[in-house]
Amino acid sequence: MPAAPAKPHATQAKRLDGQRARSPQDKDLRRGHLVQAAAELFAQADFDGVTIAKVASRAGVAKGTAYLYFNCKEALFLELVQSELNHWEQELGRALEPLGATITNAAVSVTIARTLAARPTLGRLLVLLHTVIEPQLDFETARSFKLFLRDLVQRLSSLFAASLPGLGTPEAVTFVLQIHALVISVSQLAAPPPIIAQVLAEDASLQAMRVEFEPFLAVTLATLLRGTLQGERTIQKGA
Repeated sequence: MPAAPAKPHATQAKRLDGQRARSPQDKDLRRGHLVQAAAELFAQADFDGVTIAKVASRAGVAKGTAYLYFNCKEALFLELVQSELNHWEQELGRALEPLGATITNAAVSVTIARTLAARPTLGRLLVLLHTVIEPQLDFETARSFKLFLRDLVQRLSSLFAASLPGLGTPEAVTFVLQIHALVISVSQLAAPPPIIAQVLAEDASLQAMRVEFEPFLAVTLATLLRGTLQGERTIQKGA
């Protein structure tokens, strides 16, 4: 049975109920409260089960106020995607730093998988991103998000290129996009619909088809990196 969702912090609720956000700082705070409320509700339900009205209620504001910040639920969830990606990037950087000069392909792959497994909400959001969230965005919101992704990919590719000797920047960019694609597919494989999960659990001959997110992703990323680096060495020898 899922745990009862936490209530908004008392001071937070008082601030949102009793004051109108006037300064840029207050508006950013209120926007952040709405995103946090959406994250808390999404942890307890699927996308369809989260509404702007529920998010507004949890954040302590009127429904109309929530629409002043986000013109649709998809725009709200898009900001949640960005927040989750930013936090993952920071956590990944901190996790890779101690590895230093001893870093290996396997260590990088395990670290990526571990930090992503620690943020299951991110995997669920990326599954929705291209088919549910992005199609409902207006042009400017969509463009702003793609620019955000461009900058994120550039930062991550620079991090991987600096961490792994022999990995060029173009190959690192491809690797980041491969991570993105793998998170979407492995998230779905690791969390099948209940009826499929039951079938897999009850038939011993189907055990090999059961997927655990973290180890499966780590092995797949290690294979990708190994192939990429071997290809780079082959190209360099032939040059």
